[in-house]
This record gives sequence, structure tokens and C-alpha cells, in this order.
Amino acid sequence: MIDPAILNDLGLMPRDYVLYVSRLEPENNAHVVIDAYQHVRTDLPLVIVGDAPYASAYIRSLKSTTDARVRFPGAIYGRGYTVLQSNAAAYVQATEVGGTHPALVEAMGRGAAIIANDVPEHREALGDAGVYYGSQDELTAQLQHILDRPEEAQALRAAAEARASALYSWDRVTNDYEAWFSAVVGDRPAGPV
Repeated sequence: MIDPAILNDLGLMPRDYVLYVSRLEPENNAHVVIDAYQHVRTDLPLVIVGDAPYASAYIRSLKSTTDARVRFPGAIYGRGYTVLQSNAAAYVQATEVGGTHPALVEAMGRGAAIIANDVPEHREALGDAGVYYGSQDELTAQLQHILDRPEEAQALRAAAEARASALYSWDRVTNDYEAWFSAVVGDRPAGPV
């Protein structure tokens, strides 16, 4: 989905920015993403989307970066959020706790080229439809690699979208629930017991 008005309001162009989305708190590692990005050779902006009203000191520390490429538009919801995820050159999922993150599944469904923190939850959700990092240096290298190779980024976008469709579509989810309920109920007769 391209909406030039939304991107223009943020001073962005399709496929010409890197996106990070999360609550801005230490366990979600925005600081790691910003520090890694300082070593990426690109003019593309890094867009840090999110907020946390209880983490003002941490957010101030993030915004103290001297890297002029890093932008903080705050929390963005709805259509704006969809447009940002759909048009990023790369999307970074840096969280380290919390299970399957909705933002990761949404990014997959919107065809993002995803670079994810190498934790079991991300591997389970993303599989081989993205690339992983285990340290700040590895994140820098993965970002550089994806930004330098748009054809690989495009292949990752297609793989992520296909995986999201196969595993996380509402049809798939409802079918899995129906199968689970059928297995739980088994051969019991219908109606009151």
C-alpha cells in the first residue's frame, strides 16, 4: 500500500527508509538498532516509531543520538502504520522477549524485508523468510547487506508475505481452532450433557 500523502508528511519515499516499531523501552532494543545504524553506510533515514509514557528517561537517551538520519515521529497507528510497514526498505524486529510479536506478523503480512533479533520466538514466526542477528555488529552487517542488495530484499519481502499468508491468515487461524475444538470435544454427543 502506497499513500504518498502519509509518506510525504514524514519526508519519506517508498523503499528509502529503514523502519523500527515498538514500545520504546530497553528490552525492545531501540538503542541497539540506533547504535548499529550509526555504522551503516547509507543516506537512508532510520525511522523509530513508538512511544512509552513511562520511559521518558530512556526515550530522551534515544533522542540524544547525534546521527541526523535517525527520526522519531512518535507513535503512529492505523493507515499511517500500515503504509510505513508496507514501504520500508528494511524492517528491524529487535525485541527479545514477549512471544510472537504482532508487529512482526504484521510486517510479514505487509511484505517487509525483515531483519530480526535471533530469538526462538522470531525464528518460529519468521522461519527462513527473514535474516537474523545476534549482536549489534551482526545487525549492522545485516542492514548493510540488505540495503546494498535490493534484489535480496525483494526476495525476503515475497517470502515474508507468503509465510504470513500460510501461517497467520484468518482462514488458517479459524481452521486450526476448529480442528483443535473438534479434537477436544471428540466423539461426545452434541447438546446438553
